[in-house]
Amino acid sequence: GAVGPSAGTGVVPAAGTGASAGLPGAVSTVGAGGGTVGAPDGLVRPVDAPVAALALPVPRVDAADPNAGFLAGLMASAPAELLTALAAAPAPSTETRLREVRARLESGDAPGALAGLETLEGERPEDWRVVWYRGLAALVTGDHEGAALAFDAIYDAFPGEVAPKLALGLCAEVLGQLDNAAEYYRLVWASDPSHVSAAFGLARVQLAGGDRAGAVRTLESVPESSIHCTGARVAAVRARLRRRTAAAGDVAFLDDLTAAARQVEALDVYGLDPARREQLSAEVLGCALDWVLSGGRGSVPPAAGGRTLLGSGLDERGLRFGLERSYRTLARLAQGGEERIDLVERANRYRPRTWV
Repeated sequence: GAVGPSAGTGVVPAAGTGASAGLPGAVSTVGAGGGTVGAPDGLVRPVDAPVAALALPVPRVDAADPNAGFLAGLMASAPAELLTALAAAPAPSTETRLREVRARLESGDAPGALAGLETLEGERPEDWRVVWYRGLAALVTGDHEGAALAFDAIYDAFPGEVAPKLALGLCAEVLGQLDNAAEYYRLVWASDPSHVSAAFGLARVQLAGGDRAGAVRTLESVPESSIHCTGARVAAVRARLRRRTAAAGDVAFLDDLTAAARQVEALDVYGLDPARREQLSAEVLGCALDWVLSGGRGSVPPAAGGRTLLGSGLDERGLRFGLERSYRTLARLAQGGEERIDLVERANRYRPRTWV
């Protein structure tokens, strides 16, 4: 039966690095990595196409498949366990073989996945599910043009579905077609805010295209009801400040620093754990110190007035004390001895010089 390609579970943002075991997009860079083209150096870490591909929605199992019930009862989640369980299926079917293709891609066995797909394509060349998995395998193995062709065929067949739009957005992103990627991600995000990966994708390509303010707006549009709201707010803070340079009197940068600091303070409400919160505070204070020092001899820029930032005075001395405090807090929260020593040394480096 022709069952639409969307999974009922939706999609989560591509896994990232840095701030994030539990935060999607890990967004000191807004995303995870493999080929965003055109970004200012270091602003956006390129998206990891294989990881992002395997985070795309999973097609629903065809209820008419003879193994639909068997697949619904599978409890195994690790690819190796799943492959063992699939080998115990009463008789192979299209759905069990497609599930095996996915498990092989997840386990890193690309040759095995491609061999299984080749057999399926010979038997069912018109089956959209086989075409979808061809696109998935192409993304995982680096054939980005081939992936785009496969997902484009799915989009033609199911123009109203979210899954092919997300897939085409990812293909366009890794191919460096930032405008096309933004259009696909924007279509998904505007029509269904439950697909937060579209917001992270849109923010990545906006940053890559130099639209920092647009990326911040996109990330801050993730609703508070979303489980990814905290990750999006962390990403927004970093998007405001990452690789940012400003002259001492740059009022716009001061406004962004202030907004980032307010966002960090608000993250307490969203349940950000203390270590990540303190790390984010240190990043904001470090940007502020760089900015203040850019005025020469640590002078307070005229625009700063009497403002404070995360409880620290907006001058060299105040910011150094703030950074020292943040790194000492991080040292107390550190899990290992080496990490703790490194953080204490950082705190000491930032400590203002005193005469006593």
